[in-house]
Amino acid sequence: MKRLFFLTFLLLSACASAPPAKAPQWSKVPRVVLDAFCVRLRNEGVSRDSTMVVVKSTQPLITPGSLAALSNISPKGGTNLDLPTLADEINTTAQFLDLEIPTSGCSWRTIDAIDRKRDLDTMILQLSPPFVNPFVKSEAGLFARMSVGGDSPEWYWIPLAHKGEQLGVGHILPLSLYEE
Repeated sequence: MKRLFFLTFLLLSACASAPPAKAPQWSKVPRVVLDAFCVRLRNEGVSRDSTMVVVKSTQPLITPGSLAALSNISPKGGTNLDLPTLADEINTTAQFLDLEIPTSGCSWRTIDAIDRKRDLDTMILQLSPPFVNPFVKSEAGLFARMSVGGDSPEWYWIPLAHKGEQLGVGHILPLSLYEE
């Protein structure tokens, strides 16, 4: 009986604890990330004829506010964490990368940075560097920030999964984050 209890305990422990994730080590953000976000935009009603504008490299979007929004969608949350310190720690180790732009799916146009005069009425996507979700240690991902000329942003969490050399993108989740 003790042995059965012990084996059951080991089985449940193994199932309950996924291995910790690692931030992806890429030379560029793979095209599959933009492909998945393209699908999300289409599902939200963005026209197939629209050209999407994207900042061509990852941006410093990991802030106390974005981490707080991420903690709100995480099962255990993270209300006891010092979010400013955590954001600084993640940004210190984050690797800023260029994006690999897909040639199919959405039509993408890259820009170096948002110019509020030039991009006044343009929908622009920015991505953060990939990092381990501090609230779900078995998950890595990145933030997406979609705005109109840099204003009125919508935020998303893009979870990532690796299996061998294959990269998968999970269900892209909207975040409740309001910038001041």
